[in-house]
Amino acid sequence: MTCGWISPAGRAVAFAAALFGTTPGLAAPGPESDRLGATADGLIAAGRALSPTLRAASLMTTAASAKADAAGSLDDPTFTATSDEVDRTTGPRINKTYLTVTQEFPLWGKRDLRRSVALAALDAARGNERAARDELDERIKIAFARYYAVTQALTVNREVAHLARQMTAAAVRRYGQGAGDESGAILTQVEETRTAAEQIRLEAVRSTAVARLNALLARPTGTPLANPAHARKLPATDLTVVALLDRAHASNPRLYADAAAIRGAGNERQLAERAWYPDIVLGAGAIQRDNGPTGFMASIAIKIPLQRGPKEASEREAAARLSAAERNLDAASAEIEGDLAEAVANLNAARHTQALLRGRLLPQQQSAWRSLLAGYGQGRGDLASVLDAEHRMHNTNLELLRVETDAQTALAAVERLIGGEL
Repeated sequence: MTCGWISPAGRAVAFAAALFGTTPGLAAPGPESDRLGATADGLIAAGRALSPTLRAASLMTTAASAKADAAGSLDDPTFTATSDEVDRTTGPRINKTYLTVTQEFPLWGKRDLRRSVALAALDAARGNERAARDELDERIKIAFARYYAVTQALTVNREVAHLARQMTAAAVRRYGQGAGDESGAILTQVEETRTAAEQIRLEAVRSTAVARLNALLARPTGTPLANPAHARKLPATDLTVVALLDRAHASNPRLYADAAAIRGAGNERQLAERAWYPDIVLGAGAIQRDNGPTGFMASIAIKIPLQRGPKEASEREAAARLSAAERNLDAASAEIEGDLAEAVANLNAARHTQALLRGRLLPQQQSAWRSLLAGYGQGRGDLASVLDAEHRMHNTNLELLRVETDAQTALAAVERLIGGEL
């Protein structure tokens, strides 16, 4: 994307040549850098690799995956050693030992439900990890847009400052030769001071933008970044909310996580209901006798679900969790729809404003500036009017940068809400 303003360097050349017969010595632009900071894509890739927030979210997904791997497995068996006496009425006491292993087996599909609950939790963790990634991407995109805008504003201001210095030198020279007036020389000096003050302010803003980007990348705030090479490309046409809502419902990671939470809560509710169904415990073992052969034994036990209070409480808890998860999904869907409509409106408005500034206002201001410049060169009008027209073009260029930053901010929000790039 290009800014579309009228080049301050071009105006500087024309202004100086028309008024003073001099040409500002502007530095040729350097080649585009591919170092970190030159593009939003490079910063996004670095943020995904370095962000401790994303690392923590990834570890939570790993933990949920490990839990899902073990879900539905049987509990550890129980080993029991029992010492007893052989039943007899006379004679010495004879010992016998029971060595048994018992294993509980949940029935009625409870193990499958437990695994389904764990898999739903894994899906929710994956959705939360993607949501954290998309939120970080959005913040980096917005920070980069501001970094790009202030860098461009510094370029504009430096070129205006260079022109102001050329005008001051020429105006002082003309005044000394009796070809100009004192007010013209003073006005050019005021312009030079103004641009110097603006340079200080913009440098501070740029330092803040660099610090913000470094913080998002978990790097020291003073670490230098390359100058931004170009802004992210904006869509060529207006966006429609209806088409984007379909993508949001299909791909938004927050909705994905909330839907997974509903599945998990539904499975937990079924588990609570099946707690009323009995499970069995199977056992097998050996019998050792002091004066007889070794024997074997087997057992079966049934867990009787008699405790009503805990089971009823679990059912109420599971039902409440399911209803809460459904309401969370409804709220998230409504919020995303509202945010998406707002972001699309802001993006479309910014695009139209850009077109108006670039296609109408700037050409109109350029025509007015050239007319004033030509009149001043022929002895009509004054230098103050020419400088005022120059200021208006300068301010419009800065306003265009602000509007483009608004468009980039809205674009970043749209891409987060739909769960991917446009």
